[in-house]
Amino acid sequence: MRSILAARRLRPPVRRPRPAADASLLFDEPGPRGRRRIAVISVMVSVVVLGLLAAALYELALQGQLAYPKWRYFLGQSIVRYLGTALASTLLVTVVSAALSFPLGVVLGWARLGASRLGRAVVGAWIDAMRAVPMLLLIYFFLLAVPNFGPTLPSFWMLVIPIVMCTSATTAEVFRSGVLALDRGQSEAATALGLSRSPTMRLILAPQALRIMLPTLVTQLVTILKDSSLGYVVSYAELMYAGSVLIADTRLKQHMDIYLPTYVIIAALYVVINWGLGALARVVEARSR
Repeated sequence: MRSILAARRLRPPVRRPRPAADASLLFDEPGPRGRRRIAVISVMVSVVVLGLLAAALYELALQGQLAYPKWRYFLGQSIVRYLGTALASTLLVTVVSAALSFPLGVVLGWARLGASRLGRAVVGAWIDAMRAVPMLLLIYFFLLAVPNFGPTLPSFWMLVIPIVMCTSATTAEVFRSGVLALDRGQSEAATALGLSRSPTMRLILAPQALRIMLPTLVTQLVTILKDSSLGYVVSYAELMYAGSVLIADTRLKQHMDIYLPTYVIIAALYVVINWGLGALARVVEARSR
């Protein structure tokens, strides 16, 4: 008995095979020659990219765009206040557009799941049209066509209304997909309990669908924030338009070209805000599981 136990102790542990990775299920793992080829190509691409980046920085340095006075110019209180006002205008468009488009999208998605065949057809046609038409075309419609047969809207609403029209259509499809992803047995159980279609949607299906689509809605804020940059078309003082005005004004009054620092700083603001929204979306997704 002791010899059997000693033999079991001396026996090496049996290693279970690891489950195959997702990539190995789709592609064959490269051999030694393939790995060498991948390494050589990666080094060559990195060298080319670094070379192009160095050439671009050298050309910008020749144009004086890397000079310290052009970057120090943005430390002035008036410039900081000016860009801060433009950032506030950008965030205002984002918040108002989201506050209008998300509820409207839920209503449109609800209507597309309704019992009326005519209602589903009309709402579906509207959603498909708004998803197909470019937002820039809608902005030009409110800028050039609407004033010919109606009142001229402020530049704020010329930007917000097209964003709401396009974003609400996307939100409607997200809501509809969330409802259709739920277990059909819940609708059948509600019907067995005597609930009609509307209470079933309002009390059972819609709350669960909203919980599913909440991370997507947070991510949708990133799209709305980037769409706000189209405000230059209607001369709305968001970040991109304010940056172009600042470049032209500085070139005219200060005889200084600051296009690189301006757009680098504006891009950094967009990156920071979008990174924060992405982190918020990941937190919401983790908590909704």
